[in-house]
Amino acid sequence: MPKINWGIIGPGSIANAFSYSIKNATNSKLISVYGRDPCKTDNFANKFNIDAYHQLEDFLSHKDLDAIYIATPHSEHFFYALEGIKNRKHVLCEKPFTMNAFESMVLLDLANTKNVFLMEAFMYRTHPQTKNILDNLNFLSDAKEKIMIEASFGFKADVPSTHRLRNPELGGGAILDVGCYPLTMVKLIAGQLQGLAFADPKSLSATGQIDKMGVDLQSHAHLIFSDLIEAKISCAINEDFSNNLVISNGKYSISISDPWHCGQFQEGISSIHLSHDGRSSKEIKCIDETGLFSREIEHAAKCILESKIESKLICHAETQSNMFWLDRWRQEMKIDCPKAQIKNSPILQSKAYLLQESHLNKHVLPGLSKLGSRLALGCDNQTSDLHAFTMFDHFYGSGGRIFDTAFIYNHGMGDKYLGDWIKARNVEKDVIVLGKGAHTPECEPKYIRPQVLESLDRLQISKLDIFCLHRDNPDIPVDEFIDALAEIKNEGLVNLIGASNWEMDRFSEARNYAVKNAKEPFTVLSNNFSLAEMIEPVWPGCVGVNDQYLKYLLDEQIMLFPWSSQARGFFIKKKETMSNEHFSNPTLDEEMRVWHHAKNLQRRQVCFDMATERNVQPIQIALAYVLKTSKLIFPLIGPRTISESNSSIQATQIELTASELQALAQD
Repeated sequence: MPKINWGIIGPGSIANAFSYSIKNATNSKLISVYGRDPCKTDNFANKFNIDAYHQLEDFLSHKDLDAIYIATPHSEHFFYALEGIKNRKHVLCEKPFTMNAFESMVLLDLANTKNVFLMEAFMYRTHPQTKNILDNLNFLSDAKEKIMIEASFGFKADVPSTHRLRNPELGGGAILDVGCYPLTMVKLIAGQLQGLAFADPKSLSATGQIDKMGVDLQSHAHLIFSDLIEAKISCAINEDFSNNLVISNGKYSISISDPWHCGQFQEGISSIHLSHDGRSSKEIKCIDETGLFSREIEHAAKCILESKIESKLICHAETQSNMFWLDRWRQEMKIDCPKAQIKNSPILQSKAYLLQESHLNKHVLPGLSKLGSRLALGCDNQTSDLHAFTMFDHFYGSGGRIFDTAFIYNHGMGDKYLGDWIKARNVEKDVIVLGKGAHTPECEPKYIRPQVLESLDRLQISKLDIFCLHRDNPDIPVDEFIDALAEIKNEGLVNLIGASNWEMDRFSEARNYAVKNAKEPFTVLSNNFSLAEMIEPVWPGCVGVNDQYLKYLLDEQIMLFPWSSQARGFFIKKKETMSNEHFSNPTLDEEMRVWHHAKNLQRRQVCFDMATERNVQPIQIALAYVLKTSKLIFPLIGPRTISESNSSIQATQIELTASELQALAQD
C-alpha cells in the first residue's frame, strides 16, 4: 500500500500524540521534524527515530516529504502553512486554522492555486461518533418545535501570563483554543438539520471574562440560525466545564458526554444517548480501536493519495466560515486582537500575492501611460487594514491594476487603506488609481481641489490617474465644474478627468464646453451599467447608462467604469451565501425596488440557464456580458472575499458567442 511521508513542524506535546498515533495509520509514515530549538528538536527526532531539521528550507525541500503537520502555537499557523504550500507540500494544520479569517482566505486560495491538499485538524470530525450524531438527528424530526443545541469545552489551566494560552500575541484565549470546537459542532448540526453541509448563524451575541492581558478566559455565545434552530456555546481556560453536547426540542433530546475526545480517555468507548420526555430511549455505543489521531492522519493521507485538495468532512468553505465566526465571536467580546492589524500580521511580510496566478491581461487605457486591467477593484467595503491588504494583494497578484476609491468611501478609510497598501508594496508606478470627489451635499466646484488634496495625502501619492466628479449638481452650470477641474489638471494633481452619475445631456454639454474652450474634456464616465437595467436609483443621485447613452460613449471613445456591474447580487442564486455582512450589502427590498421588472427577470432566467449549460456561475455570465459589450468598459467590482474576487476574475475568461449575447440582451 502506498504511504504518505509526513513531517512535523513544532515538536511539542500535541506533536508527540501525532507521532505515537501515526504508527496505527496504515497509509502514513513519519520521517522528519522541524523546530527552532535544536536541543528539543533533536530529542524529539531521537525519540521517534526520524530526521531532525533546524532550517525550514532544508526541511521543506526534502524530496521524500509529502505532507506536513503543523503543531505550533496559533500565531505561527499561517506562516508555516504558507511556506508548506509554496513548496507544494500538503498541509494538515492544527486548529484554529489561523489567527483570523483573512489569513485563512489567503491559504485556502493558494492551496487551490497550487493544487495542494489543505485541511484544518479537528480530530472529532473524522471519528465515527460524529457521523453517528448526524445520522440520528432524525430522532428530533417528529416534533416541529424549536431546536436548541448546547455545547461546551472548558478546562482550568493554571499557567502564567507568559504561557501561550494567556498571551494575546500567540493567539491566547478560550475562544481560539477550545471555543472553536463547540462553534464548529453547532454549525455542523444546524446545517445538517437544514439539509446543508454546515450553516452560518444569522446572529451571534456573547458575554464572558477577559483578563488584564486582554485575553478571554471564558465566553458564552448565543447563536441564532433560524426561527427553529438556536445554539448556546461556552468555552473556558480558567474553569472546568461539563464539556457536553445536547441537542433538544424539549421533548426529544440527543446528548453526548465529551464529544471532542470521542472516548479516547475511556478506552475508546463513547456513547450517544437518545431521550424522550426525559427518559432514556436508546444508547448508541461507539467503540474505536484505531485512535482519534490515527483516524485523522489516515483520512488526510487518503485524501492526498486520491489527489484531493480538501476533505469532504471539513471542506475549505466551512473552514473559512469557521474563521469568520471566530472573528465575530471575539469582536463581540471586544477583544483587541494583535494579529488583526496589518502591522502585526504575517500577511504584511508574506508577499503571498506574488504566488497568485495572473488571470487578468493588461490593457492600454487611452490617455494613460500605465497599463490597466479589464476589472477595477472597489475600495469602499474593506472593514480593516488587514482585510484591505488581503483583498488588494490578491487582486494585484491576479493581474489587477485599477483601484477605485473616493473621498467619502468608508469615511476616508478607503483612501487610507489603499494608500498604506500602495506604499507597503511599492506599486505606485504599476497601479491606476481612480479617485472621486465632490459628492452630494458637497457637490460644488469649491470642494473639488481641497478634497483631491486630502485624498492624495491619504493615498500618499502625488497624482490621481483618473479623477471623477462623484455626483452632479444640475443647479450649477457645467462650465464651473469644467473650469475647476481644469485647474487641478493644470496643477498636475490629476491626469484624466471624468464624471460619475451624470446624465447624458449634462455630460455631453460639459464635453462640448471643454472642447470649445480648449480645456480638458471628460474622457471617463462611471455610471451604473449591467445586464440588468436599474429601474430606480440604488441611492439618491445614481444614474445608469441606457442604450442611447452607451452608443454616445462608444462613438466618442469614452471609457466607462460601471459601478455595480453585476447588479448588486441580482444574478446570484438565493441559495448561494452572500459575503460577509456589510452595511452596503443589498437587501431584498432594494432588489425589488431597483431591479425587479419583466425585462430584468427574463434576462436573469436566460443568464441562469446559460450558466447551467456552461457550468459557471450566473453572476459570471452577467459580468462577461458587460465585458463583451466593449473593450472601453472596465467594470468595477466590490468583492468582500477572495472567492468573490476569483469569481469575477474568472468571468474575464468567458467568451460569449454572438447568439448568447443576443439571447441575454433581448427585451
